[in-house]
Amino acid sequence: MLPSELLRASYWRGNIRPKYSGFSAADLQAAKAVIRAYAENVGRKRAWIRERILELEDLYGFKFVRGLALLVERKCVFASQARINPVEARHAVFAEAAKNGLPATWMARRRMLEAAAERLGVSAEQLDEWLYADLDAEATLELAAEVKPLELLKLYNLSLTQTLLFMATELSFNAAGNWQRIFRAVKHYGLMYSVTRQHSHFSVKVEGPTSLFKLTRRYGTCLAKVLPEIMHAPAWSIEAKILRNNRLFAFSLDNGKHGWLFPAAVSSEGFDSKVEEEFAAKFRSLGSAWTVQREPEPLQAGVSVLIPDFVFTLGSARVYMEIVGFWTREYLRRKLEKLAEVRDTHLIVAIDEVLACDKLTELKSTNPHLHLIRYKGSIPLRAVLQVLAGYAEETVQTQAAQLKLELTKHIVPLKELAAEHGVTIEAARRAASSVDTHVLIGEALVAKTLMETAKQQLQSIVKDETPLPTVLKLLQPYQFPEPLAIIAHCGFQVMWRGLMPADATVTRSSRA
Repeated sequence: MLPSELLRASYWRGNIRPKYSGFSAADLQAAKAVIRAYAENVGRKRAWIRERILELEDLYGFKFVRGLALLVERKCVFASQARINPVEARHAVFAEAAKNGLPATWMARRRMLEAAAERLGVSAEQLDEWLYADLDAEATLELAAEVKPLELLKLYNLSLTQTLLFMATELSFNAAGNWQRIFRAVKHYGLMYSVTRQHSHFSVKVEGPTSLFKLTRRYGTCLAKVLPEIMHAPAWSIEAKILRNNRLFAFSLDNGKHGWLFPAAVSSEGFDSKVEEEFAAKFRSLGSAWTVQREPEPLQAGVSVLIPDFVFTLGSARVYMEIVGFWTREYLRRKLEKLAEVRDTHLIVAIDEVLACDKLTELKSTNPHLHLIRYKGSIPLRAVLQVLAGYAEETVQTQAAQLKLELTKHIVPLKELAAEHGVTIEAARRAASSVDTHVLIGEALVAKTLMETAKQQLQSIVKDETPLPTVLKLLQPYQFPEPLAIIAHCGFQVMWRGLMPADATVTRSSRA
């Protein structure tokens, strides 16, 4: 964030927009010059470096350069070089002045400094140097910021947006993730909000303060602090009302059009507890058809929201999971209130058995979509999979019934078919039974005409015992994904005499 006097903005037809850097050659050159002004002057005082910044302001513009310099300074390390307390040093000097009077000449000032320095155990030169070492301008640069010009310009654009939101009276936003951290920030800063669902996503409106005239600036500052969390989502958009020059202006931003202007979001999967982290790792290691995702979209719970810990996805089926572990009485009360408001949503609630809360059990009786699982130490995977199995079977049946297959290729793997239609492999397998043109062999659908050709080829070459490599070479041009399954389907069998295919032979099956 930047001081409001450094905000650069343009206005048109009731709208306002910060004057962002578009990363032009001139802007990049200005950023390089500002970074260099600090990097090349380690050991210099802040006041001396700021004099160099003033020279750059004449070249590239006061507000722009001053804003860049402020952001670089925040990443630098400044410290006082004084070996004495500047406050004590001034007390000693002022005590000498009170005793002997204010010095009227340079020599008198020198004698006063020498007398005070002797009491403090330093030289007069050192005392003069450190007399005001606690002032901001007197701090010495010890470590310069490690920042690249483009990164600095993107950080500047973010800071401009935050500065504009200082003057916001309300903010609406939606995001495609990072909800846990977003709402954590919203609640931390004491912001009021309401949530509405719009098709497949949620829109959050952070309401205006109770007393607009007293709290506008403080409220806007809190909005500005929430902004980085919103921008850390994979996709986001914001709309705000900005009070500027006693007028309200509209401001809007979204990552599709403007995301390139800001620092890239760093995707990370954070866990609130070891229980959550271990559960996610174990579940993913199972290789289940269900995918598990941390911190999904919010679930509407009356006027509030519940952000589950996980969501399990299989095709279009979504089952959410909330873990109730460490708790206080107030936390449990709020959790129960939210769970009671979540309707028409499949939700697993894993409860630490230490809770032994009857109210949670009572809640289950009023909500058929709620599944309670008790755990001790770690969440039992078997219990979770049992809940998911019911939804999986329902999903597979629905997908298989709705899947109408029209195959144009001779060989279609089930995995490819499932990906093409957005269904599970099991649903594709069941739907394959209704296809007249193809036959399911192993994990692929093969055209019946192609199978007939392959069968005739095999019948012409396989006599009493034909080496397996010979048969496989014959089938190679067809590019069957599972040639051994093709051999069996055509009425032949492989006789193994060891582990090596070279030692195996193919004969006609007794049922052929």
